[in-house]
Amino acid sequence: MDTNLSAGSYLAAVRDLNNLQTNYQVIQQIKASGGRMNQHSIPEFTTFLEKLGHNVKDLNKLNVIHVAGTKGKGSTCAFALSILSQLSSQLEEEGKRPLKIGLFTSPHLIQVRERIQINGQPISQIDFAKYFYQTHDALRSPHPPLRKVSADSPDMPMYFRFLTLMAYHTFLREHVDVAIMEVGVGGEYDSTNVVQQPVVCGIASLGIDHQNSLGSTIEEIAWHKAGIIKHKVPVVSVEQVPEALRVIEERAKENDAELRVVKPVDNVELGIQGVHQRANAALATALCRTWAHRTHNVPASDLYIARGLQLANWPGRSQSFPSPRVPSLTWHVDGAHTTESMRACANWFSSTSSPCVLLFNAAYNRDARALLETLHTSAPCNFVGAVFCPNVSTQRADSNNFTVQKDDELTAQWESARVWEELTGNSVKVVPSINDAVEYVEDTYTDVRVLATGSLHLVGGVLDVAKGSI
Repeated sequence: MDTNLSAGSYLAAVRDLNNLQTNYQVIQQIKASGGRMNQHSIPEFTTFLEKLGHNVKDLNKLNVIHVAGTKGKGSTCAFALSILSQLSSQLEEEGKRPLKIGLFTSPHLIQVRERIQINGQPISQIDFAKYFYQTHDALRSPHPPLRKVSADSPDMPMYFRFLTLMAYHTFLREHVDVAIMEVGVGGEYDSTNVVQQPVVCGIASLGIDHQNSLGSTIEEIAWHKAGIIKHKVPVVSVEQVPEALRVIEERAKENDAELRVVKPVDNVELGIQGVHQRANAALATALCRTWAHRTHNVPASDLYIARGLQLANWPGRSQSFPSPRVPSLTWHVDGAHTTESMRACANWFSSTSSPCVLLFNAAYNRDARALLETLHTSAPCNFVGAVFCPNVSTQRADSNNFTVQKDDELTAQWESARVWEELTGNSVKVVPSINDAVEYVEDTYTDVRVLATGSLHLVGGVLDVAKGSI
């Protein structure tokens, strides 16, 4: 790759990154295998780090805050980022060096570089291309040879694992003082879990999700999520159902790790809306207090924590904005994609007076009926119409998703539309893309509140098409 990088190099990097996506057929094969490939994931990831010239122990320099969970882990990371940003400002006011804060989350909403942030900003397109090709070219090089864990070990990590590797590489090269790492799926075998000595681990709310890879019971899922717990590393959890908490307690005991369970915060203004965010705010607060004490021996300051919680921002979750093209129309977007998060979304959005329109898509492997029934029954909303579309956007290459089965006939959308029509009696519309959905809504309705939900990919597309930014 030419070292004279430009914004055009970013588009090339996105194109090459998209080629690393695991296509739908391969995902089905992995699911059919019962996920047996997972057990090699961390040893294989260690060899990829070595190929880049890093030792796994180098990651301990990043002072990692590691967060797992079924729902709320991304919001927890956003709260933690905001709190540590306020701590950084406090250190600077005291004449000390401010913090350099890394953040790795998924998925992205509009541009893939959102996943790797420093001090609250996505790395630039030029930096993304630079670190992408440093990672990509090192892995492609025959020297040094890649140490194979098994005969079936891949030569190149797939999309998410590559981005995790690139994030760790970026944070090491940028000498961040802390890396907030959000787990992708599960925890035990997730590529973020290669770090051996994080400063503190957090577990957000657990529920039933990703059953094909994590198991069908809350105990099995909790075992995977609690796999991020490390020897003698403090772990903090939100309140969990008893079955899940027992598993977390057992895994903490196995690792001689101190476990603390926190209750939701109260009487504190939060920058991310929704009653359910109070648990995430409490988790982030405890994680940051522990991190500050263990790394800087900084006494906990209620002032910077309260200000951090107040200024936190997490696009695509409980987010509202007026339509730039139809001033009387307001968009409300929330990436709820489990029944628990959809219930929270309904409570946030609920309104008995103003007319509402639903824009919905569920990822291909989600139970769309369960999500729609939860939305319909959880809180009162005066829905007058609904639009259904696949997670297809013509805006940019970052939106390409090869991990789902193509649905040219819009079968899944028509099935969802029939469910909603059956539940509400609303008129329904099915369109072939997010672009068409936004255009139809804004051409058809005025003086309404529009809720876009069911998938973070849908929410990202709506933000891109309807707003032009996150």
